[in-house]
Amino acid sequence: MTQVPAMETSNPPTAAPLPFRQPRQWIRWLAVLLAAAGWYVSLQALRVSAGSTVVSPFVEALCGRGDEGGVDDCTSVLTSPQAYMQLSRGAEGPKIPVSTFGLAYFALVGLWYLFIGPPTPGRRGWHLLIALIVVAGVIKSLGYMGVMAWELHRWCSLCLTAHGLNGGLLLLTVLAFPWRKREWPGLPHPSGRLVGATLAAGGLAFIAHLALVYVMIAGTMLNERTAAYAKVLHDPAFIQWDFHRQPVATIPLLEDEYFAGAPTADTTVVVFSDFQCSHCERLHAILKDVSAKYGDRVRVAYRYYPQDPQCNANPRYRSGGHASACRAVRAAEAARVVGGDQTYARMRDLLYSRQSELPAVPYARQSDVQRRLFEEWAAELGLDVTAFSKTMDSAAIAARIQADIALADTLGITGIPVVYVNGKRLRNWSKPETWDVLLGGAGSAEPPRATSY
Repeated sequence: MTQVPAMETSNPPTAAPLPFRQPRQWIRWLAVLLAAAGWYVSLQALRVSAGSTVVSPFVEALCGRGDEGGVDDCTSVLTSPQAYMQLSRGAEGPKIPVSTFGLAYFALVGLWYLFIGPPTPGRRGWHLLIALIVVAGVIKSLGYMGVMAWELHRWCSLCLTAHGLNGGLLLLTVLAFPWRKREWPGLPHPSGRLVGATLAAGGLAFIAHLALVYVMIAGTMLNERTAAYAKVLHDPAFIQWDFHRQPVATIPLLEDEYFAGAPTADTTVVVFSDFQCSHCERLHAILKDVSAKYGDRVRVAYRYYPQDPQCNANPRYRSGGHASACRAVRAAEAARVVGGDQTYARMRDLLYSRQSELPAVPYARQSDVQRRLFEEWAAELGLDVTAFSKTMDSAAIAARIQADIALADTLGITGIPVVYVNGKRLRNWSKPETWDVLLGGAGSAEPPRATSY
């Protein structure tokens, strides 16, 4: 038999994958460099428009020091009304520097050239997108240069640098366009997905720049208005107006009332506080200074509102609060009963000066050392410790504390400290000028009543 030779089979050759070749690489990277430079120049312009007092060496070298007699004055141009865009109709509403848009614009163009750059001839239609953006940017640049020439009659070198860089981007955008459609020996570029992703990134960067600057401007406006509000609060006319418009509260004075200051003074201050409140400690120090300065014009009476569930039934103090406030009040009152008014004043000073040593846990969880703390302090003041301990737990002191808490609840007090001057609630008690206005002149505070306010 004759053997038939086997036929040889072969697969058709596969085409080699097309390589990626970026057209005009130098245009791509030069455009990125110009966009980055434009972004930096716009940032410096934004700082000037925002009122920054720190001038970078770059700005100083480019603009000089802004001599009013010179033609080149970056500051006057960048702080002129034309350098801002009003965001609301009201003249006092927020406004954003137009250099913010330059910052966002250069970021968008820079991202396009960083990720895409010049297209291949077959995809040149995509290049029209960035061309339209750059042309719009150049039109705005020409408009701003017209404002400097015909409205402000001043030239901002920093602004002209940004506009010049924008003109350079326009030139590179024109050069990057493949005017002749021919076969390209590589992968077509860019793809639709790359264009979409780049536009999304550029759009987000644009919005982020505007949002960030807007937040900064809103924060600056808030700070300015806060400062203006604080200035109003410190104004003597406002202090008097705010004080005299308060209603007069009825606050009975006790027959054995202790007064810090002059007992027969015309101005009576009534304070609601406790000994474990940090603001109350601050108020205590302020009132000592007020008494030292206006000793013959003011007297201070004390009422208690301990934020402690041991004696205060207010629901907000069921958990937390000041765990030693009730016992601290008992200690102060016991010192008054056992040792007299002077010892009471010394105990008040001691309680506030050692506020940080007061136990922060309820009495049931305190150690023996913590439970004996008030007795040890009473011994320091020379009191009979046995009489002091017995008086601390007396029903009379408990009734006094409950009467003060009931009075505070009637007055609508929920937080401390609260200060009343001749029956009128006083705000801004922490400001020295408040006391100067009320006590510094005759007739500043209304005359007191005999037994209550």
